[in-house]
Amino acid sequence: MVGLDLSDMDVTLIKYAAFMCRQLGVSKVYFIHVEKSLDLPEELLQGLEPETAPTDEIMKRRISEKVQEAFQDNKSTEIEVLVREGTPLKELLQWSKIKQIDLMLVGRKLRLHSSGVLAQKLLRAGRLSMLFVPEMFAPILRRIVISIDFSDYSRIALERLLESIVKPSGAELICLHVYEVPTGYRTLGMSYEAFDERMRGFAAKKYEKLLQQFPVLQKVATLKLVRQEHNVNIGELIVLEAKRSGTDLLVIGAKGLTAAAYFVLGSVTEKVLRHDMDIPLAVFKQKDDDVGFLEALLTP
Repeated sequence: MVGLDLSDMDVTLIKYAAFMCRQLGVSKVYFIHVEKSLDLPEELLQGLEPETAPTDEIMKRRISEKVQEAFQDNKSTEIEVLVREGTPLKELLQWSKIKQIDLMLVGRKLRLHSSGVLAQKLLRAGRLSMLFVPEMFAPILRRIVISIDFSDYSRIALERLLESIVKPSGAELICLHVYEVPTGYRTLGMSYEAFDERMRGFAAKKYEKLLQQFPVLQKVATLKLVRQEHNVNIGELIVLEAKRSGTDLLVIGAKGLTAAAYFVLGSVTEKVLRHDMDIPLAVFKQKDDDVGFLEALLTP
């Protein structure tokens, strides 16, 4: 599903969606725009359509024209355009649930001056995996970086990435693991360098277990270990290393938040999102995470 807002950002999103559908063999894609009110002032509609045309049909027709142009060489992907009235957050969550969406594409604006609040709320509130596409990003998929911490959530993200993106696209994969040397290494009678080597060894052993679980990694992936110095923001570091690797897509696994933690900031995912304005960012979430906020929000 692709979330549109009728701004210039839509051009990038539609083109990127068309590219991904071709690369990954996507069977169906929904393009959705939610307007708070479809009862627009008459002066805004003058010259667009006859006065008798419903506003949602005008919007749907204009979106469809752009989509059909981008998908003209792709006859295997089914396309549906939705225009709905209501609260954007609630409607996007509701329709992603109804349509059983696997991935939601949203824009990351820079020059277009948007705070991205809605996209971040979608990421926090739902079970929905999301792909943030930067403004004016050219569609390309040769190299992918996934940030792994060897947790269940990063393994879930890796599994989905391998199956849904790496396998059909043939892209090169870099598994990025950021580690930190604990400040208490001196109490163990070891030097900083020796404990650093010990931490790298632990990470290598954990990666070996991943290779046993996902043998295909031997052929498509390489491990990159990066030490996080004290007082260095991990989100900024992950984005920096992704850029150094020349990646076309950054992937991270995220744990779903409960209603009580809904407004809490500071997770690695949000830190990455805060610093990444240039690289497409995919955030994979586990669909069966318990997110009470979503149910509360969608209850009439």
